[in-house]
Amino acid sequence: MTLNPGMSFAINRCVRSTSPEGKGLAIGNPNPEPNSTLRRRPPLTCPSALCLLLSSFCYWCLAASVVQAFTAADAFAEAQITYHLRLARPSTHILEVEIDAGKVDQPSLDFVLPAWAPGRYAIYDFAKNVQEFNAHGAQGEALPWSQPDKDTWHVETLAAGGEVRVRYRVYANDLTGSFSQFDSTHASITPASIYMYLAGHKPDPVTLVVEPPPDAEHPWQVFSGFTLAADQYTFQAPNYDRMVDMPMEVSSECLIRQFEDHGKTFRVVVHSFGQPNKNEPQLATKLTEGLQKIVASEMAMMPAPDFDHYTFLVHFAPDIAAGDGMEHLNSTEIIIRSELSDDGVREALETAAHEFFHLWNVKRLRPAALGPFDYTREDYSPSLWFAEGLTSYYSYVHLLRCGIWSRQDFLDRLAGEVRDLENDPGRALMSAESSSFHAWFYDRSPQMQETNFANATISYYNKGALLGLLLDLEVRSRTNGQKSLDDVMRWMYQKLYAGPAATYYLPGRGYEEKDVLLALNTVSGSDFSEFFAHYIEGTAELPIAEELAKVGLKLNVTGEAGAAPSVSILYQQTDTGIRITAVRPGGAADRAGLSRDDLLTEVDTLSLVTEQLGTRLKMYPAGAEVPFTVERHARQLRITVKLDPPVADRYAIAEAPSATPAQASLREGWLAKN
Repeated sequence: MTLNPGMSFAINRCVRSTSPEGKGLAIGNPNPEPNSTLRRRPPLTCPSALCLLLSSFCYWCLAASVVQAFTAADAFAEAQITYHLRLARPSTHILEVEIDAGKVDQPSLDFVLPAWAPGRYAIYDFAKNVQEFNAHGAQGEALPWSQPDKDTWHVETLAAGGEVRVRYRVYANDLTGSFSQFDSTHASITPASIYMYLAGHKPDPVTLVVEPPPDAEHPWQVFSGFTLAADQYTFQAPNYDRMVDMPMEVSSECLIRQFEDHGKTFRVVVHSFGQPNKNEPQLATKLTEGLQKIVASEMAMMPAPDFDHYTFLVHFAPDIAAGDGMEHLNSTEIIIRSELSDDGVREALETAAHEFFHLWNVKRLRPAALGPFDYTREDYSPSLWFAEGLTSYYSYVHLLRCGIWSRQDFLDRLAGEVRDLENDPGRALMSAESSSFHAWFYDRSPQMQETNFANATISYYNKGALLGLLLDLEVRSRTNGQKSLDDVMRWMYQKLYAGPAATYYLPGRGYEEKDVLLALNTVSGSDFSEFFAHYIEGTAELPIAEELAKVGLKLNVTGEAGAAPSVSILYQQTDTGIRITAVRPGGAADRAGLSRDDLLTEVDTLSLVTEQLGTRLKMYPAGAEVPFTVERHARQLRITVKLDPPVADRYAIAEAPSATPAQASLREGWLAKN
């Protein structure tokens, strides 16, 4: 499908237009005369006809030259751009930003702050935290500016003398992979949330200067993918997109570890909140040893990436709302909702296995929509099931291959993914491609209205991971173990990333769904079109059991012994009863007429305030008709529910006793460690 509407060009008038390079000029006619191209002309004599033909020829030559001129102008002459980030007063959480633009030959400049950050498919409108914007020219004179929209500051530069200096401040106090945080212990910088770009100049080289707190007791150092030198404060990037792909940790409180693999240097930077303890150095070393195993396993599978060094920025913060992980070209930011502890290290390693694999899958081998980016709007892609879901699958694979997980750990995680999908009613309504395309609705996107996501959507991470499993097993089966999904990934990387650059952003080009299908067909020597149609484009039930059988495994689904009958709802336990958050379609509650937001206070006459719902329901058999006391809109109702059987929610993958030697051989090849 076409994700970005095309642009048509006419010659009548210049109008503003948004493009992936920023808010440049395009040529268009916003008010064309109705049917102007269809108007009839009276018959012409030969001289008149000749004159008209000549004039028409000149007209279209002029049109072509104007289009060319404005197309060239859309890129603009290269400017000299330097960013300054000043970390002056940590207690305020306010970052000071200065942008110096030289060689400015335009009558105006648009400074645009992204509305989102690559890797998180949600519009966050970072501009809401910008304050005190101002602009000055070469002699320090104030330049007039205005805001045509929420993300853009339009500066008049005719009187600037070829130089423009913009200053503004940004409030930053959120530790996530999308936002930034500045406090007395550190500055965690997600560049897209801080740095404006100059419209039409995203391809231009940029310089960044970081100024740490001047009165800090201990010098703050800078850790990022720019360099391994922690005492360097000036950096260069080939363009804005590459600068935005360099998250930064600035602090005096980090633990640093380092190792080598495949001739490349890997640095681990650990920042930990909470009370310092004597075990932190040992835990940082344990984390590094695990990361070394993951890196070795993933580097052994994929071609060597085009960098000399890579940085893991790892935060341990027990008091945040949620953890996070964010991929970048030669670094990652991992945020764990935990103290630096054994459990925290274990979680960090699982996150790192995912984020590190992203340096190939999504950062270099990337969907067509993801780079260069239009930071002002959503960049839609139907391929996140591949970019994110297969990355989840491969994180599990490499945790197994490198020895951090046992074979049972691996199979248990896959069984959990199967359970999650099969307990999700949205799987009958939403395809993997649709879930990918609509990621902007639910990838940590703010929700100000009530939705039915619990019943109508699926996760492209979840289904994508299972599609990775099925594709891997199917390729192995069709090729008698000679090929695997590993070969598909390598084929795509070589054909798509290692090819000529299609844009200024990176080598190669982005892939479309047809490229994934071509890769599968080429590597396997067979046709995956039907698989795509049923399970990726469509919503057919995934053939999990059938694929597992091909490697001598079986899926067991059971219920807990003595489990209570089910009402088929999702709910929250509150101080006043059970609050329904979702009613499963076709289930007991749905048939009885219970509704989302209903408050269940009693079963028969037994309180749901003093006892759990499951405990109360254990006294009833499946099929029993049980009255519930319900509060709805301040009214009390009595609704009888015919209970469903207990939910079978224990999923396990085990070896099939009847597996053939050929199936067992495929299984051992699949589950082999490095």
